[in-house]
Amino acid sequence: MKAAIIAGCVALSMQCASSGAHAAEILIAYMADDHGLKTIHKVSLKDTFCVTLVNRFTEQSKNGLPVTLTLPEPDFTGRVLEAACIMPDGSVGAKYKEPSL
Repeated sequence: MKAAIIAGCVALSMQCASSGAHAAEILIAYMADDHGLKTIHKVSLKDTFCVTLVNRFTEQSKNGLPVTLTLPEPDFTGRVLEAACIMPDGSVGAKYKEPSL
C-alpha cells in the first residue's frame, strides 16, 4: 500500500517537472498519532529541505529518541515511523525508518 502511494507521488512529481512547473522535494511520511492511529502524509518542501530533515530524523534516532513531527494543513503531530523524499526528477532521495524499539 505504502509503495503504491509513493509510486503515485513519484509519478505526480515527474509530471510537475515535465510541465515546466517549479518542482519541489516532496516529503512522504508514515506517522502515528498519540492514539496509535497510523496515517500517511505528503508535504512539498523547498529544495534540500526534505533531505536535510530526513537526515536529521536518522541522526536523532541514533540517540534513541523518537522522531516527532508537526505538519501543517491539516495540522497533524505524530511520531514518524517512516519517511522518504521524492526528488524533483521523480527519484527517491533520503529515507528514514524508525528503528525497532
